Amino acid sequence: MQNTNNNKIAAFDGDLIHPSLDFQNDILTAGFRYRAAKDGDKEFFVASNGSNFEVSNDDSITMNGKTFFFDKRGRRLARIEEKWNAKGLMDFIDDFQNLKAFAPSLKTTFDSIISITKKYIDLHDDIDYALLAAWIVGTYYHPIFSAYPFLHIKAPKRSGKSQCLNVLSQLSFNAVKARPSLAALSDTVDALRGTYLIDQADSLSRKGSEELLDVLADSYKKSGGKRRIVNFDKKRGREVLEFETYGPKAFASIKELPEDLRDRCVVIPLIRSKKNFADPDDGNENWKNLRGNLYKILLTSFTDIDSAYQTKKIIYRHNQEILGRSLELWLPFEIILDCFGASDKIADAKKRFLSHYGFSEYEPSEFEEAVVRGLLRAFQSDNDLLLTPKEISEMVDPDVFPPNDTPKQRSVKVGWAIKKFNLSSEKRSRTKEGIKYLFEKAKVAAIAEGYLKTADEYTSLAPLPDLAGNIDQK
Repeated sequence: MQNTNNNKIAAFDGDLIHPSLDFQNDILTAGFRYRAAKDGDKEFFVASNGSNFEVSNDDSITMNGKTFFFDKRGRRLARIEEKWNAKGLMDFIDDFQNLKAFAPSLKTTFDSIISITKKYIDLHDDIDYALLAAWIVGTYYHPIFSAYPFLHIKAPKRSGKSQCLNVLSQLSFNAVKARPSLAALSDTVDALRGTYLIDQADSLSRKGSEELLDVLADSYKKSGGKRRIVNFDKKRGREVLEFETYGPKAFASIKELPEDLRDRCVVIPLIRSKKNFADPDDGNENWKNLRGNLYKILLTSFTDIDSAYQTKKIIYRHNQEILGRSLELWLPFEIILDCFGASDKIADAKKRFLSHYGFSEYEPSEFEEAVVRGLLRAFQSDNDLLLTPKEISEMVDPDVFPPNDTPKQRSVKVGWAIKKFNLSSEKRSRTKEGIKYLFEKAKVAAIAEGYLKTADEYTSLAPLPDLAGNIDQK
C-alpha cells in the first residue's frame, strides 16, 4: 500500500540535559536562579569544557559546536545567592578566560574542608575526616560516577548526628536536609540534583515506608534511573510522575538502617564529644566562599576527575583487588583523594572504608546463622542433600527458637531463611514432612563464607571453629 500522506514526523534532534548539573560530551553545565526583580526570579546557565565558558539565559546553550537543551519540566533551580553569588561566578569566568585568575588549589581546598569539619564534629578516627571530606567534594562530581555511596552517620543520642548533617548541608552540592519522603526526594534529587540529607532515618524501618525504601535502594546507582510514581491530585486527578533518584544521600540514625540500604552505605561513626562545638549555622564561617571555591574547581577540573575515574576502572578491572558493589562505592573516594592531593591517605582510607563497608553490610541473625551452620554440618562427606525445612529445624540448636514455637512454626522460619539466602539449588516434590529442597555443599559454603563470621573473629583463647562449627584439634 502506497502512503499518500505527505506529512512527516518531526522528531526532536538535540541533547536534553539536566538544568541544575549535567556532564555530557566532555561538557559540564550548571544552572541557577537569581533575583532579577523585587519579586521575580530568572535563570541562567553556565557551560564549561574545562578552559572556556559559555553563559546563557535561554532554554539551550551551545559549546564546541554542540547545542544542549535544558530539560526543565518545572524544576526549580538553586538560588545562587544562597550557594555563592552571581558576581563572584561571573568575575571568575571573566578573569579565568583572560588568564587573570586561576582556580583554587585542589589540595588547599581539600585540606580546608578537613580542618573545618574538625572544628564542628568529633570522629572516631582521623582518617574518617579524609573519607568525609572526599564524600563532600564528590557530591559536586556525582554525575560523572556510575554509582555514589550513601553516607550513614550512626551514633547514640546527643552524639552530634544533626550537627554533622548541618556541616554537610553547608558544604555539599545543593544540599537539603529533609525528612524521608517521596516529595522531598523529588524536590532535592530530581530538581536540584542535590545532596539529600535525611535526619532521624530510623523512621525508614517503620511499616508504610516500603515504597520509599524501594526507591532509595536503587538510587545509589545511575542505572537506578528514573522512577514513575502514580499520584492522586484533587484538582488534576490521577497522574504519573517521573523523577530522577540517583544522587548523594546521607542518613543519620541511632539504629541500623534497613537491610537494603545498609550495603550501599559507608558508616561514619560519631563519638559523644566533651568539646563544646559551635553551631555551623551561627555565621562564624564563610561557607559561601568555601562553596565558591568548590564551584570554581568543579568548572575547571571535571575533565581531570572523569579521566582519572575511567582509568581507575580499567586498572581495577585487571587487578581484581576490589570487586562488585564494593568497588563501585569505593572508586569515588579514591578518585577525589588522588586528584585533590591526598593520595598519601588512600591506603588508610581504603582500609577504613572496607572495614566500615563490611560493617554496614547485612549481618545474619543468630537464628539465620544457626540454619546455615546446621546445613553445613549435615553435608559431612556428601556434596548434595535433599532436606525439608522441618528436617533442618531439627538439626538447629533449639535455643535459637522462641521457647513457645511449635515444630510447624520452626519449620516455617527455616523455610524463610532458605528463601532469604537462596540456600537451595532446586525445589523438589512435596512429602508428608513438607517440600524437599536440593542443597549443594559448594553453594551453601559460598553463602556461609560471604555472610557468616570467620575464624579470625573468634577469641584466640579458644579453639577456632570452622564455618561448619567443627573444632580444630591440632
